[in-house]
Amino acid sequence: MSSRKSRPQKRRRRSIIAFEMIRLDRTATEPLHEQLYRQIRDELKSGRFGDGSSRLPSSRALATDRGISRSTVRLALSKLHAEGYLRSKPGSGTFVANLLPETFLTADQPKTCEPIQRPIRISDRVRTIPDGRAGDQFDLGATGAGAGVSLVPSIPAVDEFPMAAWERLRAQVLAKKGVNLLRYASNRGDADLRKAIAAYLCDFRAARCHPDQIVIVAGMQQAMLVSALAMLNPGEVAWIEDPCYQQTRRVLTLAGIKIIPKPLDNEGIVIARSPKEKLPRIIYVTPSHQFPLGVTMSFQRRTGLLDFARAHNAFIFEDDYDAEFRFAGPPLPSLQGIDNASRVIYAGTVSKILCPSLRLGYIVAPEPLVDSLVKIRSAMDQHSSPIDQATLARFISEGFFLSHIKRMRKIYAERRDFFIKQFNELLGDHFTLQVPEAGLNIVAWLKREEEFPMIRRTTVDIGVRPSALSFFCIQAKLKPAFVFGFAAWTPTQIRESLVKLASALKAKGMSDGQALAIANAQIARGASPNTTTPPSNNKIGLINRNING
Repeated sequence: MSSRKSRPQKRRRRSIIAFEMIRLDRTATEPLHEQLYRQIRDELKSGRFGDGSSRLPSSRALATDRGISRSTVRLALSKLHAEGYLRSKPGSGTFVANLLPETFLTADQPKTCEPIQRPIRISDRVRTIPDGRAGDQFDLGATGAGAGVSLVPSIPAVDEFPMAAWERLRAQVLAKKGVNLLRYASNRGDADLRKAIAAYLCDFRAARCHPDQIVIVAGMQQAMLVSALAMLNPGEVAWIEDPCYQQTRRVLTLAGIKIIPKPLDNEGIVIARSPKEKLPRIIYVTPSHQFPLGVTMSFQRRTGLLDFARAHNAFIFEDDYDAEFRFAGPPLPSLQGIDNASRVIYAGTVSKILCPSLRLGYIVAPEPLVDSLVKIRSAMDQHSSPIDQATLARFISEGFFLSHIKRMRKIYAERRDFFIKQFNELLGDHFTLQVPEAGLNIVAWLKREEEFPMIRRTTVDIGVRPSALSFFCIQAKLKPAFVFGFAAWTPTQIRESLVKLASALKAKGMSDGQALAIANAQIARGASPNTTTPPSNNKIGLINRNING
């Protein structure tokens, strides 16, 4: 009985050819079955129907839809069968042939000349976005991380997502709120979610806010874009950290904002400015854990930044993207929590805590700005998924959110410690790790700067792909380094990838050693040294180190 029920369901999944565009003229001299035959044939010739998704409706269904007799349909289909357009599968139905007759009949026909097309005009807005990706490079998203172990930074451990708890809560909110979650929703965001986030931020991040100050958005990029469009006119100035999260540059460029990169020191963003430097309308910072360098902004720098913003009528955009994952020392309060002049626009996301695909984040804004932010958000895409918002509200209010954070902090701390130990053992000859107090990434500085091109090529070749630190720089000229991610992979995967990288670098060193041996042998025989280009001094040093241990 179960097999009988499953078969019609399978058929329905494959019945995708509806022939909705067929129009039969009962006043025409051409018989109805000929009209039906001709129009089905023409649709099959013009369509792209792949095997496995090319099932035709039954003769009964097609006759009912078109208001004609089954015998008329059978006459048309039998002619299509005879000419090779259709094939039958006993017990399954009628399908489009894998190769239509036109495949053979039109093979030698001359090709028609394609019309001359003018180049498509792209707006200046697109041209100025600092993003060199194209085509299927966008399929991997902002991080460029494909399947497998790549040690790309900024990837959370999505395999630890509490799927069972999330699905249970999702079913509960759907059962309780039903069709209300299928309608258009609030542009500000689900009321229960805004209450839950406000309570969480006041307790966990020492924020000072209430639900009416919160706007739910689709992640951190949208939070930045909404804030920039609401606060700045095109051409006005934003200060941003340098190096910085690359999406910050892209978003602000899209909004037409003039970007002034500001350097960093061991306390955070440097506020000092030259007399000719334009004052900012907004200052973008990541004070809890600067990306990508990992600096935590000192309390003195925080208060200095707030004083500067208040004195010059500027706003601070506080990106608090992963403050929950701090492994050393007590967390410092958010900038928003110590702001007494309503100068801070605070933004957070659940991408690092739960998973990036949820596309849920939030803005906490001074009350006079909230309506402007909501107007921008509503003009973009109205709202985030009401079902996901309602589920997240329950997830937070019932304690799952904090439990998950505590659990993930423990997992990330273990993976971080394992990464540091293995990295120093396997790659300590090439790198010096800068271990931050928080976050999901670690910066590895090269001990010999001249090795950077070789190591970068090697990482690409073997698929272990940390990001070059220079990728995040605008004007900053920093020593060569790579930013490694460790959070998304198990200790076994981390070790395998580090062993792979260490082995590849050792193989590179051996190749250079062979080149040096050949060059020395040729020089000893009196050959020209130019016959084989000898390796540079850094390669000789690498060779010696490989020989010595």
